[in-house]
Amino acid sequence: MVLAGAHSLERNMERVNALNVFPVPDGDTGTNMSLSMTSGVNELKRYINEPLHRVAEAVSTGLLMGARGNSGVILSQLFRGFSKGIAKQSQIDAKGFAEALQNGVTTAYSAVVKPVEGTILTVAKDAAKAALTAAGKAGATVTDVMEATIVEAQKSLDRTPDLLPVLRQAGVVDSGGQGLVYIYHGWMAAMRGESVAVDEKPAKGLTVMPAPKNKSLTAAAAHGDLETEYGYCTEFIIRMEKVAEDEQAVESTVREALIPLGESLLVVAADNIIKVHIHALKPGTVLDKAMEYGELTRIKIDNMTEQHHNLQVMGDEEAAEEAPQAAAALADEPKKPFGIVTVTAGQGLTEIFRSLGVEGVIEGGQTMNPSTEDIVNAVKALHAEHVYILPNNSNIILAAQQAQTVLGDNVSVIPTKSIPQGIAAAISFDGGADSAENLEGMLASISRVKSGQITRAVRDSNFQDFDIKEGDFMGMEEGKVVTLGKELDLTAITLLEKMVEPDSEVVTIFYGDDVGEEQANTLLEAAQNQFDHCEFELHYGGQPLYSYIFSVE
Repeated sequence: MVLAGAHSLERNMERVNALNVFPVPDGDTGTNMSLSMTSGVNELKRYINEPLHRVAEAVSTGLLMGARGNSGVILSQLFRGFSKGIAKQSQIDAKGFAEALQNGVTTAYSAVVKPVEGTILTVAKDAAKAALTAAGKAGATVTDVMEATIVEAQKSLDRTPDLLPVLRQAGVVDSGGQGLVYIYHGWMAAMRGESVAVDEKPAKGLTVMPAPKNKSLTAAAAHGDLETEYGYCTEFIIRMEKVAEDEQAVESTVREALIPLGESLLVVAADNIIKVHIHALKPGTVLDKAMEYGELTRIKIDNMTEQHHNLQVMGDEEAAEEAPQAAAALADEPKKPFGIVTVTAGQGLTEIFRSLGVEGVIEGGQTMNPSTEDIVNAVKALHAEHVYILPNNSNIILAAQQAQTVLGDNVSVIPTKSIPQGIAAAISFDGGADSAENLEGMLASISRVKSGQITRAVRDSNFQDFDIKEGDFMGMEEGKVVTLGKELDLTAITLLEKMVEPDSEVVTIFYGDDVGEEQANTLLEAAQNQFDHCEFELHYGGQPLYSYIFSVE
């Protein structure tokens, strides 16, 4: 079912992407969900012949680490709850299947601070309710429950425009909800022994946007470039005698016990199972310590030095030979007190963040949302006591928060929704202050900056009361379209007119990879002449998609 669900989503991915109501690529919901599912499937393939509950747990763990974007994170929570609902069972009946679906909904809703109805959450909730009703009928089978789930999921999806005005205005249904429906269709196909179909229904008014062709969008490898080579990659499962009453407390206890023994530590607890991943110079010591918490199973130890050497044979044998010494040197180094991880796209913006002392930079943003695992690896690579994460995009905040859950209390997420907010937070960081003071200061800084962006519409759209035509320049303030234009510089000045106030002091302009330096300076001169009470700064950002990013303070 899981394999067929992932296949169904992948085959219809571009149709899900096309449902994004914003007329520029905004994280590509279908791509994010599909890559998240791929991570779950990759983990699943290691447990194909295991009992049902372990298979479900594997999918949950893979999705947890591979989740990208808000839709991917919510999907991972649906599977996490479903896995918990199965508990230790090796088989489930109609009632158990429906209850597991409901448990997934409960878990997903609890993971979102402010759930929005008319989204994937609503579709999952309505479908699970129908599943419970179907399961309560005499003689109901799991197939009966799945059929009822799909029927109601589709009805709920069709109702999403009634709940979200932005969907009704654009004439589309919720993209995340549509992705979930495709997954459910895959489940149904697997139950019936049928092949997965591509949706051929016409999508009126929609232009299918292809997934971004970027190698960085492939599912993150288990040991990516950001992870430090550290002796032996050690993975195992601790089977506790009793089901954990507080999974987070168990994760924290085991994590604290194993932290001194290695790097790249990951601890995920579910019921009476604890999954551990660690890079250790002495894996035997790790296993001895882990046995204090329960019986060990699924032990897997890989010599990363040897793996690294094999990977480098074709291009860098010398570097591979030096890896063990570098790993040992890092192990002996004391941790830095603080570190910052930021998400950004564009060479210029990367250099700006690095000039502000940000060492951890993840390439990503609007059309390239990093996964939870990408963020976890970047945090670990800093070798710091406390790390602050700057997502710089509203569609990355949930994944960052999920990474924080995995890593523990030594990580703080600053919910920056734009590059200007991220830069403001980085500037306000004080290496001499404690973690609490820095958290307070960085949070305060993002409220003092206004963010603006100029981009082009990739299709006709009716969005936020604007009749947008393909090719129009859109001026956005805090993510909301506030002006349209046919000429770039004129649209940019109009946007600044809406952003700059009499008490504004500093305006910073970051120009993108589609704007030349001469053109940017022309805009700068025009803006200085019109807003002569402000101090202006011009920087090359090199960001894709957005010709200009404005910061007004």
